[in-house]
Amino acid sequence: MEIQQIRYFLAAARELNFTRAAMKCNVTQPSLTRAIGLMEVELGGDLFRRERNLTHLTDLGNRMLPLMQTCIDNADQAMRLAKAIRAKSVVSLELGLRDGIPLEPFVPHLLELARAFPEFDFRIRRGMPVDLENQMREGKLEILLGPQPEAGWQRFEYWPLYRCEYTLVLRADHPLARKDRICPEDLTGASLLHRPDCGVSTRLRMHLDESGISLRPALEFARDDDLMSFLASSQSVAYLPALTHARAGLVRRDLTGPDFGFDMYATTVSGRLRGAALNLFLTQLRAANWSSQAA
Repeated sequence: MEIQQIRYFLAAARELNFTRAAMKCNVTQPSLTRAIGLMEVELGGDLFRRERNLTHLTDLGNRMLPLMQTCIDNADQAMRLAKAIRAKSVVSLELGLRDGIPLEPFVPHLLELARAFPEFDFRIRRGMPVDLENQMREGKLEILLGPQPEAGWQRFEYWPLYRCEYTLVLRADHPLARKDRICPEDLTGASLLHRPDCGVSTRLRMHLDESGISLRPALEFARDDDLMSFLASSQSVAYLPALTHARAGLVRRDLTGPDFGFDMYATTVSGRLRGAALNLFLTQLRAANWSSQAA
């Protein structure tokens, strides 16, 4: 099915007259009729009931109409975007952010890019470290935010940012919230919410287990917002990055013992051409006062 066929169909659906639709599309009526006929063969049914002055859409035609309109809208949007990119009026950035790492520290810098470039188009991809690193190698990402990639690659270059510290998050009415600092022993019998893709959470659970501190069975959440929703409505606790935005009614408490945090890096690929957005974004990240933000 071709885009032009879809345009003919939409014109005919608006006019309910093939002759007028052909005139609107600047083609002959037989050409428009033939194109729609080929669509009907491909879709396996009639799109129109042709009854002289009472031509109207069939059930299939009515069902296809919004889908065909969406196809044309997307195609037109793609053409407009391609034209803007060719004219270099659109500036884009493909950014990777490891699962479990909050976006909050980077929002001001993304907003600055949006102010600097009237036509700023950016995408944030979440995922596991190995998946994001592969996307970096394949050129699908321009910059990766997270711990320094473990596998490494000779073309990766790293820009240190800040120390990603972790704290316990719990409801303000939780018994442990009365303490300024919580000891690992205080977590005995606690319900510690778990992100299975978060290495920090996994290391904490392993440490507590090795220390003989038993927890309730793990409640696992694939998404931070789901975890926060459950946390806000329960007497559970969670071990989250200190810069993660906590909902109203939740408080943070430091956990004594080993430091399970990690150093945050911006990772790029050496030798690849950097766009204007990436250059400005890197400049902002390297100039930021991360120590004050993490305090």
